[in-house]
Amino acid sequence: MQMNSLANTRRILLGATLGLVGILGISSTAVAEPSIKIDVDDAKLVKLSGEPSTVVVSNPMFADASVQGQSLVVIGKTTGRTKVIVLDLDGNQLANMMVKVQRTEDHVVSVYRAGVRRTMTCEPFCDQQLIVNDDPSKFKTMSEQITIKTGFSQGAAATGNSGEAQ
Repeated sequence: MQMNSLANTRRILLGATLGLVGILGISSTAVAEPSIKIDVDDAKLVKLSGEPSTVVVSNPMFADASVQGQSLVVIGKTTGRTKVIVLDLDGNQLANMMVKVQRTEDHVVSVYRAGVRRTMTCEPFCDQQLIVNDDPSKFKTMSEQITIKTGFSQGAAATGNSGEAQ
């Protein structure tokens, strides 16, 4: 009689465990991972379980997101945290995740001089990065230079001219 009771207890536990695994499996496929970490100026592809219709980024200063088919491309803009929510056409939630944007520390050197920081990436040569909270005058100069360079690139792309002599 004791063996029979033990066997029944095992069956009940096994059934409960399989049921719980099934429930967790269903709920985990319905919504994308609850939290992702991404480096500043990096992108991450997040697979979704349906066709997204609406994307809400609570603070677009830290990250941006765009839809690519049934995936979401998340781009880290500056260090901080923001919430990203994705809904399908029927208003069902496909994702509700915290995006944590961090600075990469690989090959990064921060130099402090008279209380002012400059951040450089050294791979193998050191070039100053455009990092929020660095030396304001250097940040402004770099930002202007990058804007001008981007304008040149966009102009060349629009005209089909790659800058080569004709």
